[in-house]
Amino acid sequence: MYPVALENLKDLQVFVQAVESKNLAAAARTLGLAPSIVSRRLARLERSLGVRLLQRTTRSLSITDEGRAFYRRCRNILSELDAAETEVAPSQSEVIGTVRVVVPSSTVVHGIMQALHTLLEAHPHLTLQIRLSDRPADLQSGGWDVAVHVGTLPDSTHISRRLCRISPCLAATPEYLARHGIPKTPADLANHRCVRFGPDRNQDFWSVVDADGMTDRVPIGGQIICEDRVASSAAVRAGLGIAAIPQSVLRRAEADGTLSEVLPGSRAEAVTLYALIPSGRHRVPRIRVVVAWLATFMQDLFEDKPSGGK
Repeated sequence: MYPVALENLKDLQVFVQAVESKNLAAAARTLGLAPSIVSRRLARLERSLGVRLLQRTTRSLSITDEGRAFYRRCRNILSELDAAETEVAPSQSEVIGTVRVVVPSSTVVHGIMQALHTLLEAHPHLTLQIRLSDRPADLQSGGWDVAVHVGTLPDSTHISRRLCRISPCLAATPEYLARHGIPKTPADLANHRCVRFGPDRNQDFWSVVDADGMTDRVPIGGQIICEDRVASSAAVRAGLGIAAIPQSVLRRAEADGTLSEVLPGSRAEAVTLYALIPSGRHRVPRIRVVVAWLATFMQDLFEDKPSGGK
């Protein structure tokens, strides 16, 4: 059995960083260590455990089945240690360290990288590791601190924080509508090209809510099925069909003449965005800061402001 004494925790930190960096040289740079030291610590850890955790070459590494199971345990140990240090030092106000975040691909189109200037300038010792994904993230095995989740919450032990609510509208380019006609009722969508979004399955129906709050489940077709929101946004703007997009995004596109609303007064079913955080990690100051920033960014981007403002 590997003894988890204080002097051994550094070996666990090196192992976790090597897995997440997928490269020994990159792990060494992140940890501020020489590559030779990283290699020696990994070898010492493997000798103590009596198993091979990583298959290493000069250019890359891959994790073994034993290493994958050990990584999940190590990540939990280090997360709990981080949370424990936070609880005994609650007055710490400086945000230091790395936060690993999974965000929807469309946030890049909508300017998340430009908006990050304010967060990073306010917290110069904060580092963000970002993945773009429209699929549910495996926080535990992936080593992620925060993942933006769209829609119904999964049944898990993760902590959730509401970020915003999106009310999608149907939209198309003026050119598409001039060529193919303007739908008059939700049922007319069956005769149009629709840009479908289906990371896990084909989307054959849209739930359309009319002005009276009644929901119609209407069949749709179309030659384009997108697995991420960036592709979906590009497809509708290229005139390839009708798509469901956030209401606030449509209003901006209407202002510059690139998109027009389809079936005004109707909308696709609203969805809520949440931040998912591994249990125990939500108290870590740097994670709290990032989640609060994400909520502000998402609300400013996606939630319609009432006329006159409140």
